[in-house]
Amino acid sequence: MILTKYFLYKKINALSKNASLRARCYRSLSDIRHVLVMCEATDWKSVYPCIRTLKAMDKSVHVCIYTRKNDDAPIWDYAYILVDAKKDIDLWGFPDKKIRNQLNGLSVDMLLDLTSGETLVMRYLMFQHPSLFKVGAKRSSEEGLHDLSIIMQEGLHDISFLFEQIIIYLQAMRSK
Repeated sequence: MILTKYFLYKKINALSKNASLRARCYRSLSDIRHVLVMCEATDWKSVYPCIRTLKAMDKSVHVCIYTRKNDDAPIWDYAYILVDAKKDIDLWGFPDKKIRNQLNGLSVDMLLDLTSGETLVMRYLMFQHPSLFKVGAKRSSEEGLHDLSIIMQEGLHDISFLFEQIIIYLQAMRSK
């Protein structure tokens, strides 16, 4: 049970203001070897084909999944980090330190945000993750999170379209 989201909002705002100062490294699809996919359990049926596509491209894929109180955790044959709203979020809305350390310990070439943008915990985890290249949908409410942003129609959360567009742009990019 979360008492207030005030402190989480405050921390996310502070992280977003400092996001422009962080180190960045743009990469083409061929340069990317390790990917961290951030998603929500409610979208698993749309996210799983994206993960299969990345694996077919010989990418090492790590997944961080957020589950709300009534969501079922997806069953997958690969290790993933589960952020459970019932167990892993403290009274102030912050994720457990063990989850943060485990997530930040992953060395990835790209963080791929496939979340809906409604989950503050995932926003926080993405802002504080040390990845040098972060991609995802551009939302009007946030600045500086993604290095490569796809502008989506307001209120639309089409994961397959977003993923296809990201892959197209990554294939077209040259990092050197």
